Amino acid sequence: MWNYVTIFENAIKGIVGAPYGVATDCCTHAIFISLLWEKEHGLEEVGLPTKTYISVPQTCRHLGFKIRYYDKSWKGAYNIIGSDTVDSACHFSENTYIEGHHHCLSFQHRKTLSTIRGGMILTDNKSFADWARLMIYDGRDKNKMMAFDKPTLCGYHYYMPPETAILGLENLCKLKGFKHEPIATDEDYDDVSHWV
Repeated sequence: MWNYVTIFENAIKGIVGAPYGVATDCCTHAIFISLLWEKEHGLEEVGLPTKTYISVPQTCRHLGFKIRYYDKSWKGAYNIIGSDTVDSACHFSENTYIEGHHHCLSFQHRKTLSTIRGGMILTDNKSFADWARLMIYDGRDKNKMMAFDKPTLCGYHYYMPPETAILGLENLCKLKGFKHEPIATDEDYDDVSHWV
């Protein structure tokens, strides 16, 4: 059944224009995994817009980052300053991938493409993609039975189940001619700068 997740990843990365896609259980966990990689490579401080979804600064706080806020408007997506991570939870569209970044998508029930709950990291960094695949599946290779695989990393339980990917593929077929515009801007969110 894992092949459905791979098919979904391939479909999404093809639409957005990224070489690699790693499906997760939600966008917040996609952002977490992306920023965790960057933390392990020396990132200590991030910049966030004052208005965004609350889970983003909470994730940064859980990771131990120093957070600086900036008052700048955004539409659909924004770069987490100081990092290569893009919060693209509100913009799923064709050919929007920016080289050298980790775009984090949301497939939550109110998004352009819904799987009820789900996310994805799009990247052009193969080393990161290979690492992220293990990290979201308890440090294991999801394509191997537990008896034949041992965790190689202390990972997280953040993977997208096959049933979610199947729903995503079904809903993707219904999006012919879907609106390519972002579905939210900073004005749709409260000020979250109290999360320091």
